[in-house]
Amino acid sequence: MLPKRRLIIAGAAIGGLFVLYAGSSYWAGVKAEETLQEQYRMLSGLPLFKVKSHSYQRGWFSSTETTELVFNRHLSGPYENMLPDNMKPLLNSTIKFTNNVKHGPLPGLAGFDFRPGRALVRTEFAMSDATRKTLKTFFGDKEPIAITNRIGFGGGGLLEVAVPAFDYEEALSGVKMKWKGFDLKVDYANGYKEYKTEALSPGFLLEAASKGSISFEGVRYVSDMRPGNTGVKLGTSELTIGNVQLSSRESVPYSIKLNELIYLMTRVRVGEFVNPSGEFKPSSVVLKNFSYQIVTSEQDEFVNTRGKVNFAELSFNANRYGPLRLDVSANHLHGPTLVKLDKAISEIPFEGVDPAVLRKQYVDTIKKNAIPLLENNPKLLINEFYLKMPAGEAKLQGSLGINGFTPADLNDITQLAKRIEADAKLSLPRQTLEELVLTQARNLFTVDQSAEDQPNMQEVEDLARSLLDSQLTQWKSGGYLVEDNGQISTDLKYDAKGLTIHQQKVPLPWEEHEETIDASAPAAEPAKPAAKK
Repeated sequence: MLPKRRLIIAGAAIGGLFVLYAGSSYWAGVKAEETLQEQYRMLSGLPLFKVKSHSYQRGWFSSTETTELVFNRHLSGPYENMLPDNMKPLLNSTIKFTNNVKHGPLPGLAGFDFRPGRALVRTEFAMSDATRKTLKTFFGDKEPIAITNRIGFGGGGLLEVAVPAFDYEEALSGVKMKWKGFDLKVDYANGYKEYKTEALSPGFLLEAASKGSISFEGVRYVSDMRPGNTGVKLGTSELTIGNVQLSSRESVPYSIKLNELIYLMTRVRVGEFVNPSGEFKPSSVVLKNFSYQIVTSEQDEFVNTRGKVNFAELSFNANRYGPLRLDVSANHLHGPTLVKLDKAISEIPFEGVDPAVLRKQYVDTIKKNAIPLLENNPKLLINEFYLKMPAGEAKLQGSLGINGFTPADLNDITQLAKRIEADAKLSLPRQTLEELVLTQARNLFTVDQSAEDQPNMQEVEDLARSLLDSQLTQWKSGGYLVEDNGQISTDLKYDAKGLTIHQQKVPLPWEEHEETIDASAPAAEPAKPAAKK
């Protein structure tokens, strides 16, 4: 009897454990779906893609999420001519991927992985035969991308993405491509309120025997972000690039659709004037040790952010620039207003809206929501700008702020101007200033190349150079700037008291108007002597 009783107890215990494991697995599946749905909402919000279909089938011990994406060709169109011909068909493809979700409490148990958690998610990409054939050209039998998402009991997790390295070469065309791989890790908290990111791309090389080459080395991005009390994301993000080289053996025409690129990244429509076009002459460009860092912090209701950009050297043919040091800050920004403004802008519909109408909506939204930013005395600081150039050194330090602003100031441009406070110290080579003026003059007088009457550019440059010389001579004699060994230096200060340049008072239009009114006013009558008693 006793052995039979023990068997019954053991069977009951095993059954109880199975029920407990099954119940916890189901609960983990419910919670894992919440996390994955949040990921899907973030993905569907990206303007680069459009969601073709999405489904989620939840089971007891495992679930399946399937998503189909297509590229937003409206946004990628201006840049497609930059891609190799055998990669362009990929843009017409549907990107279909399936998340195979194994539920906890030991989601990796089948693979002898005993780490606990809500779920272990592995992503598989479904590809057409043509797409897989194209990718096999580069990656061989290796999977082009591997994605693993381990979701913890608290709702956070670790997302890992890996793209393997490959070597590709076309003997007939002389094209060589060497990709050293890519790794991404995102350690996120529940709801993605906090996350740490680390991405690494060791290097890339593309050589075309007849056209040139492009390469980069040592690309690393790290960030540590968290929400502040006001809702603004706080933390640090850093990007470093060891070396970038570009060599072009033939002239390359370009038409850079910067407005479309800005729209792609921010959904903000800007004007066509930022879309340069022209031709890159045969050249060689080298960038060494580039880095940037952005730090955002919070004090009470106000946000401070600081950004730094540096590089050791930028060489363009025979011209060498660098080092560069840029350090800027934006301080005392009203956090709740930043959050409100960001939300208002994100809610503006942009697909299919006329650019002119969209720009007006953005301007109206900013006017409506950004006033508290100005009311709280924001300040922009250029802590340091330094660039070594072939002709000398460019230096700038300064600040720009608004003090005492009220909404009524928007109706009085003179009063608004008096709220602004600015100061700056500037030094740059005279040759650099001259080159900037000549470039602007050439752009101003350039006409259609097919026109019969073309301006004489040498005469245009001579005129611009003469006008600049005359103006600089006048400013130096007036004490507004100094020139020493080809280096021009000056400083300015502006506040409610007025504008001074190199300690010389400069009358402003409204000040001249006020002086005219004062001069034309009748003189006060002299006081009469008191009557004698």
